[in-house]
Amino acid sequence: MPLDFAVHDRWEIPRELLLKEAPADRLSVKECRLVAEWLAKRYIRAAFPMAFDARWRTEYKAWLRLLKKYSSLIQGVYVRLNTLGELTASVSYKCDLLLAVPSSKRDLPQWSAIATATERDFLSFWKRLEPGIKCEGIQVLTTDRITLDDLERYQRFDADWVSFDDGTQVTATESDMRE
Repeated sequence: MPLDFAVHDRWEIPRELLLKEAPADRLSVKECRLVAEWLAKRYIRAAFPMAFDARWRTEYKAWLRLLKKYSSLIQGVYVRLNTLGELTASVSYKCDLLLAVPSSKRDLPQWSAIATATERDFLSFWKRLEPGIKCEGIQVLTTDRITLDDLERYQRFDADWVSFDDGTQVTATESDMRE
């Protein structure tokens, strides 16, 4: 079940109320990391033109379904727009997408078919947004094939306000430093 927060909806809670009762349970390492990343993204998330947001949000629920379908495969979605300016309704935004997949997925025997199906499904989603947004291309790349130079031209775009309960790791909690 997705957990959906509205980052702009804020309520003040007196600290005294929080001190009256002990926490009911502890969060797992993954859950703590997820909450910390979600809170951090409140202050560092990508900003897009309001006109662009209004155009793609007409398919908001379909976007969430697509992300959920691929949540065990995709580590990040990045978009590059032709402009960050506000465009009139008669002018199309043009975009490219980069879908980041953990490098270990490349070792799957059916990797080529998975990458092709993923690209097809994401392209199909963006085709629905024409003529307001024209997707010029989608790349499905493993993380070992993506450079910082690549990411410099893109902004993260993956419904970072949503988490999924499918057990996928948000970010690695440990790293083999010998590699």
